[in-house]
Amino acid sequence: MVISAAQLTAEPAPAPAGPAIDGARFRAMLAAAAATMGPAHVVAGEAALAEHAANTFPWAARTLAVLRPGTAEEARAAIALVADHGFAIHPIARGRAWGLSGASPPRDAVVLDLSRLDRILHLDPDRGTVRVEPGVTFAAMQAELERRGATWHLPAFGGPPDAIILANALDRGEGDSQYGDRFAQIWDLDVALTTGERFRTGYGRYARDGLETAHARPGGPLLEGLFSQSGFGCVLSARLGLAPNAAFTAMIVFEIGAKANLAPFVAALRDLVRDGIVEAHDAFLWDNAKRLASAGIRADFDPAELAAIDMSEWSATIAIRANHELMRDAKRAIAMSALAPHCQGMSTDGDAGAEEAAIGHRDLTGFSDGRNVTSCYWAKARLPDGMPNAARDRCGFLWVCPALPLEGRALEILSIVSERVAAAHGVFVMTGVEVVSPRALHGYVSFAWDRDEPGADARAMDAHRMMTEAHAELGFHAYRPTWPGLADTAPADPAFLAVLARLRAALDPAGLMSPGRVAGL
Repeated sequence: MVISAAQLTAEPAPAPAGPAIDGARFRAMLAAAAATMGPAHVVAGEAALAEHAANTFPWAARTLAVLRPGTAEEARAAIALVADHGFAIHPIARGRAWGLSGASPPRDAVVLDLSRLDRILHLDPDRGTVRVEPGVTFAAMQAELERRGATWHLPAFGGPPDAIILANALDRGEGDSQYGDRFAQIWDLDVALTTGERFRTGYGRYARDGLETAHARPGGPLLEGLFSQSGFGCVLSARLGLAPNAAFTAMIVFEIGAKANLAPFVAALRDLVRDGIVEAHDAFLWDNAKRLASAGIRADFDPAELAAIDMSEWSATIAIRANHELMRDAKRAIAMSALAPHCQGMSTDGDAGAEEAAIGHRDLTGFSDGRNVTSCYWAKARLPDGMPNAARDRCGFLWVCPALPLEGRALEILSIVSERVAAAHGVFVMTGVEVVSPRALHGYVSFAWDRDEPGADARAMDAHRMMTEAHAELGFHAYRPTWPGLADTAPADPAFLAVLARLRAALDPAGLMSPGRVAGL
């Protein structure tokens, strides 16, 4: 989109919240940015910024302008330029983190749209690592791996195929298998700061590098964690470790039933994970609300049939992987034998009616088809034609992502909280968890509503606040906060915040990179 002279000289869009903006300084910044990356890649004016104002929850922060650099060096220059003019800047890629942040900044800011930086810079097919820019999507990565006949894959996730790999990893999103902790699988970040500096965090900083594709942690301080969920700098590329394709796999679906059955099931599952029969990130538990919303929307179901379903009942999906058929069969048999006494039924690949197992099987080679995005549309009248966009389509959707112990009682309490919040505020709440270690679960609790329904936004935000506070009281703190959740986050240790503030001041002296990204700063 080529901006007009009127847009280039526009004032930032007015909004009820946020400080006044110096118009002359703003226009000077836009002109300098247009000179750096071309006027076609500088967007200003209220109408042009509507895409970034759309979100799946009410949010008042303004996108003052959008800059779309085409190279990493243009991005570095743009960050320094905006900061030199005294404006906050917030990097995004495609804004597909619906229910967490979307395309909106945490506070008023110029948005740095990195979607044009979409190159796969290097793929090492022997070592199973890849270096990507911030605009590379899950779909693009999967297509490239398939084109090359690679024996590695990027662990699948439930979001849209056009979501961004690097953004998901830096925000500590997850996939399946032991490689599913995506942040643990990235290293050697190429980082730009508001000071204009640009540096590498891994072996790429050495003049002679023979390890960048093979080893993640050089000697000395490790800096990668400073750029996860922080806004302290902008990551322009990074290397990721891929997951090896398993030669033999299986998917098993277990019908657990009432939440009172969770304790013995989870205890048996914990032993399987501890003993290596089931890998971390390969066991998921869902209530019926989440299970239904992943398969269709409310309008697809007969109201009487829907009313008869107990949304609080649970099921589990477990993946088995091995490089020998006998090992796969042995693991599957051990898992089924251990868990069968604690569930009402089970099905596996090839069983009649085992549709979920067959669908889940595709994930084992990293195929992210976006089917889970259906849950964003639960309260809408119909699904969209073509690629979904929950923000554009006025879906109400919001996550709460607590960490909790791998204990049946903890999961039962999580389920009870979800039920009480749903009843108190009249919103649809879906609850699921993923086993991330023999000790811990990550929760995926979400709200779905129709933003076009009068009063629904307010009810959903009240429900989100109630749930966030309840989880904090239980010690189930969020491992992945949402924009609204940052405001509701319990205060951190003052000493921790003081140290964090000093680190931020060293990297971003004026506090202009994604202000508001960290609770308490």
